[in-house]
Amino acid sequence: MQNRKEYLKQLLQQKEWKQEDRDWLLQYLNENDLTDLQEVAASAYDADVLSEEPVLEREHSERILEKIHQRISSRREPVVRRISFGRWKVAAAAIIILIAGAGILSLLRKPVKQLLVTSGMQRKTVTLPDGSVAYLEPGTTLKYTGNYGKEERNVTLTGEALFNVQQDDKHPFIVASALISTKVLGTSFNMEARNVTEARVVVLTGMVQVEAKGEESQEDKEMILTANKGAVYNKNTHLLEMSDATDDARFYSQKQQGRFIYDGEEVIKVVNDLERFYNTEIKVDGRIQHCAFYGDVNIVDDLEKALDLIAVSLNAKINKDKNGNGYIIAGGNCH
Repeated sequence: MQNRKEYLKQLLQQKEWKQEDRDWLLQYLNENDLTDLQEVAASAYDADVLSEEPVLEREHSERILEKIHQRISSRREPVVRRISFGRWKVAAAAIIILIAGAGILSLLRKPVKQLLVTSGMQRKTVTLPDGSVAYLEPGTTLKYTGNYGKEERNVTLTGEALFNVQQDDKHPFIVASALISTKVLGTSFNMEARNVTEARVVVLTGMVQVEAKGEESQEDKEMILTANKGAVYNKNTHLLEMSDATDDARFYSQKQQGRFIYDGEEVIKVVNDLERFYNTEIKVDGRIQHCAFYGDVNIVDDLEKALDLIAVSLNAKINKDKNGNGYIIAGGNCH
């Protein structure tokens, strides 16, 4: 092998490290004689201070390198000579930072805490550390780390949720799922990722970027959505398609506000909203499907109370279906 000093210089120029490189450096750091590292580090530091963007703050560098030396020293029986904290140690710490991807800093850092929120069988509202709010549908899981809001704003979604995202230009808000990733700066949108074949996003306000994941060619697998637009990605067809989602956006917006408001909406559309929200099948006689309905439905009310509002306005009756799981709006007439 080439001499140690040349090997150290070579390592500094590599963007990726092999396992043998990592093993070699760990072994080198455990040696008593760090002269070569001192010279290479000093040279690297001199070059760094001339650049516009220093690799690492001096105080932080010294703290990190001190911990490294403490860790090395604790494994030795004899007392090793102390190496003064001079200029070269700052550079040496910068070197260690540059190779963080090789796993050196993992010896010092505690594992990042993973936070998991599940909604169970109920809807659940979660306020994230930055003030962004996630409204989870039943059967939904949301994951994020203890670093959320400090270094990044990444969450992982399984299920369905509506997000109201706080503005932060420096830290984009990213929702990842098995099929798509959605990136925003500040907006409100609904994302559904319940199964392994299809995922969809609907934007209520603002703008988001949707990207299909796991595609070799990303052409036509990434798009920008604005308010009242939606995107659906199908894993089987490998298509990411945009569509008008005005009605979906209205539904999600009113659901978030806690009240569905209808001013002359056709009964069939009102029933579709109720089916969707309460996850229950509702059938309507054909003669009253297009009647106009005026009224409000509070989401805290149970389904039968909401159906009674429709029935009273149309002189109709509400019956259970044969299986007892759904409802039928029968009789009645338009006024």
